[in-house]
Amino acid sequence: MDVDGTLTNSQRIVSVRTTEAVKELTKKGIKIGAATGRSYAALFKYIFPFFPSDSLHIVAGGGQIVNREGEIIWENKIPSKEVVNICKEVEKMGANYVFGQESVLYCSDKLLSNISKHPWQIDARLPGSLKDWSTPLVSILNINEKVRSYLSEQKTLSVKEIETTYKPSYFDVTTQGVNKGASASIWAEKVGVSLANTLAVGDSINDIELFQVSGSSAAMGQSPENVKAAAKTTIGNTNEDGLAKYLESLID
Repeated sequence: MDVDGTLTNSQRIVSVRTTEAVKELTKKGIKIGAATGRSYAALFKYIFPFFPSDSLHIVAGGGQIVNREGEIIWENKIPSKEVVNICKEVEKMGANYVFGQESVLYCSDKLLSNISKHPWQIDARLPGSLKDWSTPLVSILNINEKVRSYLSEQKTLSVKEIETTYKPSYFDVTTQGVNKGASASIWAEKVGVSLANTLAVGDSINDIELFQVSGSSAAMGQSPENVKAAAKTTIGNTNEDGLAKYLESLID
């Protein structure tokens, strides 16, 4: 399941009802995990405790698979030099960047204060003297037309504009071929299930590839129309416990 707008509501909270539904899935032995554009650094304090201790998660838009403790099971990273170049160039153009390494989220100076105040208690720092900037995914925020043009010229990397209901659009930058769907087969193999027997739930454009490879798929009610069209079914709005109600119907 996706995290923002799926597992969590627009207030970035996992509701009590959703928490109970996830617990019931776990009791029944169903393998569950997150599939999100967020990095492990943003997830491990608040989000991952809702999942069983042996769960595996697709993070960084499909660029990494980790367990709940942050052990890297698989990853595909952008080389350090390319990360440095992109981050510094977009910053000159007025945009900001954020990327994760292990339990730390590194970001532009203008983002540091807001991320540090995030309710998930994220450890945010400036890259400063960081020697190795390599990471599976860089998110570019506060985009403008100059930044958009610059990113469109990146031929060796995958650049995807992410549009959601709850925040302005932003760009996710990964290596070519990285997405949630491409990593799903690795996830399924690691947890011992067939992709034909999986259900994917999400609300954003970066969930479409995941929908395409999963046996079943559900788009949240507030999802953009192209996301709904890619899923086999559409369920309720995340602010109305749409995920919880849907999971309860499957459990029953």
